[in-house]
Amino acid sequence: MSLNPLNHQSVYESLFKHSYSIMLIIDPETGKILDANSAALKFYQYSEKEILNMKMSEINTLSEKEIQSEMEKARLKKRNYFNFRHRLKTGDIRDVEVYSGPIEFQDKKVLYSIIHDISDKKQAQETLKKSESTIRAMINATRSLVYLFDIQGDIINLNIPGALLFDKRPDEMIGKNFKTFFGEEDFSKLSLLVDEVVENQDPISYQKERRGRYFDVHLYPVFNESDQVDRICVFANDITDLKKTEKVFAAIETAGGICHEMNQPLQVILGNLELLRINLEEDDPNQNLINTALLQTEKLGRITKKLAHITHYETKGYIKGTIFDIDKSSETP
Repeated sequence: MSLNPLNHQSVYESLFKHSYSIMLIIDPETGKILDANSAALKFYQYSEKEILNMKMSEINTLSEKEIQSEMEKARLKKRNYFNFRHRLKTGDIRDVEVYSGPIEFQDKKVLYSIIHDISDKKQAQETLKKSESTIRAMINATRSLVYLFDIQGDIINLNIPGALLFDKRPDEMIGKNFKTFFGEEDFSKLSLLVDEVVENQDPISYQKERRGRYFDVHLYPVFNESDQVDRICVFANDITDLKKTEKVFAAIETAGGICHEMNQPLQVILGNLELLRINLEEDDPNQNLINTALLQTEKLGRITKKLAHITHYETKGYIKGTIFDIDKSSETP
């Protein structure tokens, strides 16, 4: 029996309902919106009652057929990243990035989607060629991490979130080379990506982990008057929420399965040990062995109880890296 993670109200409330990220749960077969968190209600400007009576075709500017095709890709895990244009209640159209994947919800496979409003970023991309002053204004108007540098890696401009990733201020990084802030290996990888962007004159996207945070990174070519790529603009979005959510759901489902499979044999072992103890004389030397076995079996029982009450995902240090911390992740009554 699989444990449905969304039955754990505390997980659902903290990871979905109260998240600052815009989140939707969608039926991939019908396109119906099954749930929307408070950030989504604020962004789309609908009430909860209104949005739960809507389909994605009323928000997404694509046709129903196109939307169904994209949802099928997400459902089959062929893709988890999409660029769409979404319509607000006011009629305004916003450019969005959507990270979407399948989860279990009320015994049904649905799509769990995190939406980022990238309208400012899109606008920034369109105006990059105009002037450096426009670039500076735009990169500081977005929450994305933004970097502008030449093809040798010398930093021309960046915004505050971009500098904070390196525990710096923008003025401490502008004019310096990325090699100063990256290790040799990371800088070599960046150089290879820059060479590819320059050669193909097309953007490149990839995901990167840094200091325990996960980022979706996009490298865009910037052209000079000769139509040659002489600068690179990078936009990076923090997708740690999505990664953590995937880990939580995986941990909860795994814990539920283990708990279910272990309970029955543990009960059988406990019952037989009790029978053995009853049928032995009090001074029988085997009594100590049975008592030890009973204590260890009861310990296993307590572990399965903790597994049945996993509500979040935490790790602890181990010999080689980290492992799942059952005690901290469980809310055992």
